[in-house]
Amino acid sequence: MRLVAGILGRTMALYVRVVARTARIHGSVTEAQCVLAFWHEYNLAAAIAAHRTRRHMRHVSFSTVTFRGDVMNAMLAALGAGSVPLPDENERAEGARLARELARLGREGASLGVSPDGPVGPYRRAKPGALIVARESGLHLQPWAVRAEPALRMTGRWDRHIVPLPFCRLEVVEAPPIAVGPREPLRPLLARLQEALDDVAARAGATSG
Repeated sequence: MRLVAGILGRTMALYVRVVARTARIHGSVTEAQCVLAFWHEYNLAAAIAAHRTRRHMRHVSFSTVTFRGDVMNAMLAALGAGSVPLPDENERAEGARLARELARLGREGASLGVSPDGPVGPYRRAKPGALIVARESGLHLQPWAVRAEPALRMTGRWDRHIVPLPFCRLEVVEAPPIAVGPREPLRPLLARLQEALDDVAARAGATSG
């Protein structure tokens, strides 16, 4: 299955390159090193937007220890990005440790991508992982949303994933960055992150499909 995952991942990387090359990009995109935070549904759209507009940065994100995670690992590797595999959703201590590992890569110069409602939901409900990564890395948290027209919506998935199509119009929507102090409590910031992600998603609007 690893071989199959590798083939699928490299095929997806080729698709990302094709869409990134043919897409028309709109919106102001930060060029700074940061923690990009976006709802799970934007994973592919964000990868395309980042590949097109932030290729000067190396990006690292979480993945899952599943066949789908193996596919994503292969795709990210083919795009020159990296990944840190997540444990089971119930292993909170291990999840916090891996958040710190991702943060370490940020301190070494990588930009980081985190989906606060991933990897399995609930849909558009922020969890504190992105805040832990920002606090431990010392990087600002940058809320993102990406509108894609035309695109497909995978309505059978929990996250209603967006698949941008070649020659689409991609619009990146950003909220003001969120700074997380080294000893700052995360609970008050979680509501702020939720509000920021809801705001950029609303401003990105509905995606066709």
